[in-house]
Amino acid sequence: MSRSHSKPLPTSLRAAFEADKAHALARYRLNVERLAELMATTPATLYKWLETDAMPINRLAAWEHITRSDYVVRYLAAAAHKVVIDIPTGHAIQAADVQQLQTTLNAAVGALLDFHAGRLDRDGCIAAITGGLEVLAWHRENVRKNDQPELELN
Repeated sequence: MSRSHSKPLPTSLRAAFEADKAHALARYRLNVERLAELMATTPATLYKWLETDAMPINRLAAWEHITRSDYVVRYLAAAAHKVVIDIPTGHAIQAADVQQLQTTLNAAVGALLDFHAGRLDRDGCIAAITGGLEVLAWHRENVRKNDQPELELN
């Protein structure tokens, strides 16, 4: 099933780390001490990385995997003027998926019109357009994988 909307994009690397950390705590009860243990480092080192926004790049994939959150990765991609999408598993879609796509794209066009009419701020417009890009790209990848469906293990 397609994604219905984009998660809000953090406004700084610090906010991205905090969002990932908060997600790990709220959803999986992983505090910094447990995150550090799973990343094979000390809590003091992890605290230092988070406080200075200086996590080594070779630890970032582990951070994303352990927190099960992608705010840092999405922030870094956006800073490089890229859009991140979840790759679908390649499965048959339902009519509701296509209707959700249409709703999301209509909302993106509406946001663009509202922005140019002065009724919507820049961040709101960008969020709506990004959501449209993500859901459309999701469907593109799903069509590309149509002849090689995968099991959904999540």
